[in-house]
Amino acid sequence: MTPIDAMMVCLDLSDLDEKLVAFSRSVCERLQVRKVYFVHNIRLYELADDFREMIGDLDLSKEVEGNITDIVAEQFGNITDHEILVSEEPNSEVILADIVKRYGIKLTLLGKKISDRGTGALGTKLLRILPCSVLVFPETASFNIRKVLVPIDFSDTSLHALRLSKELSDQLGLELEIMHVYRLPTQFFPLISEEEAVQKALEVVKTRFADLQKRYPEIAGMPYTLVRAANKSIAERIALHLEKGRHDLLVLGLRGTNPLPMLNMGSVPTEVYNSDIDVPLWLVYAEGTIRK
Repeated sequence: MTPIDAMMVCLDLSDLDEKLVAFSRSVCERLQVRKVYFVHNIRLYELADDFREMIGDLDLSKEVEGNITDIVAEQFGNITDHEILVSEEPNSEVILADIVKRYGIKLTLLGKKISDRGTGALGTKLLRILPCSVLVFPETASFNIRKVLVPIDFSDTSLHALRLSKELSDQLGLELEIMHVYRLPTQFFPLISEEEAVQKALEVVKTRFADLQKRYPEIAGMPYTLVRAANKSIAERIALHLEKGRHDLLVLGLRGTNPLPMLNMGSVPTEVYNSDIDVPLWLVYAEGTIRK
């Protein structure tokens, strides 16, 4: 797998930081990460006036940096070259996107609280504007990754995610499963029976998989699962299969960044991110699709 020149870890001074830093160490131990940037932005305008008066002339940035330094020393150590960046900007998304471009960040590690303790609003914004791949680590996730699920729709985006997953699995000795969720053309019912429609859909998808394995011999023989969406969304089917199969990592491809932020991620990655899956979610861009 291609080395990761630079990785950014976004910290928010919550209880999740220690686990996120520890997970970043696990990533560095398994992958070739050359440098890690631990980042936090202080939005001073959000601080109450009475708190401003209380801190007085205290250098808040220096205090925050000291706090992060302690966490990094305890949970990360000297596993690889790293740097701590603390800023005071009104817009966290803008400064973090700037850091990605300035330092050539290839992967951002982002923590995610469960839905009843955090809205995830900042995370959703970051996923839409950061010009790099993102690894989302839920607070309930485990560091122990043995089984990977990569859903594909046969687009170039999903095939890039598949190739990365295959490289990752080969390098780390992980079990990899490919998944495809299909829908039936219900507009043709009752002209044809549902049974016939299912059979035809399966034949078409299996043919596409056979063609795919001819194009990429390295995935020949890999297990794949076909799942009918039926009365659920594709994201819901992915989440259900993820839980049923006891996978430890989900990999999804992202479309290239678009001038309209709402169009960056795609509906399936957005819905999966906003769900309560409890495994790390790796959202990957193909290198050539990111607009600098």
